[in-house]
Amino acid sequence: MFSTLRVTSNCNLECLHCYSNSPGNIQAKDLPAAKIKSIIDILCKNNITHITISGGEPFTRHDITEILSYSAKKTNTGIVSNGTLIRKSTAKALSHIRLTNLMISLDGPKELHDRLRGKDAYKKTQKGILHCLNYKIPLGISTTITQINHEHIMEVYKYLKQNNIRRWAIETLKPQGRAKASYLQLKTEQQNAVLKTLNHLKSKEKDIKISIYDCEKNCSAGTKTISVSPNGDITPCAFMPDAICANILKDPWDTIAAKIREYNTRGATCFQS
Repeated sequence: MFSTLRVTSNCNLECLHCYSNSPGNIQAKDLPAAKIKSIIDILCKNNITHITISGGEPFTRHDITEILSYSAKKTNTGIVSNGTLIRKSTAKALSHIRLTNLMISLDGPKELHDRLRGKDAYKKTQKGILHCLNYKIPLGISTTITQINHEHIMEVYKYLKQNNIRRWAIETLKPQGRAKASYLQLKTEQQNAVLKTLNHLKSKEKDIKISIYDCEKNCSAGTKTISVSPNGDITPCAFMPDAICANILKDPWDTIAAKIREYNTRGATCFQS
């Protein structure tokens, strides 16, 4: 089973399609690194074979490389980031950690990316990507399909080809957080069209590993994935922050597993209100 571990709810951006509704400033108090490490220990003892560190923006934490290093010594570990806070020194530190992947969000060319994520976000993300490439971090790009960028997805693909980036994760928009009340959700026919194009590309592409997550049709919440919130709350998926089943710092694992199974019997997903 895979787990997302959200180590902070803080973020330096305020993206229109943020599922966690993270604020565009640093204000929430994070769990100390020792607590995060204890969570990692619990996950590893209970058949979690891959941990993805996320937020908010995990690089708002000054101790994020310490956390990543600890997790990577325990199990397969990746991280998801907007890339804007990755300096040269950060990439150098990451190069000494055995990460399975570092996924950086890129939603399209500069104008569209900045519309979704804020002024100068694209420029800062490009710098982060460049630092990671220079230090040979196992880098991938994560793209969320929205009304703003769905006609420009192939421009992201061209970017990967030009920069020899070998992994691309494509997400359909989840109606959670700020995205829940936004205009960004695709119409069914639009989403079907772009997914058809992407699946055709995936069938032909040999150099880039393309993963397409159409969670509305293939939900893995609580069956293949779980998520730990910044305060230790367990949910079936990171895209279901309000579906709290237990708390990993307070409840025994048997209770957590039972609550997850109970939640699964309801058949609820993040696409349901």
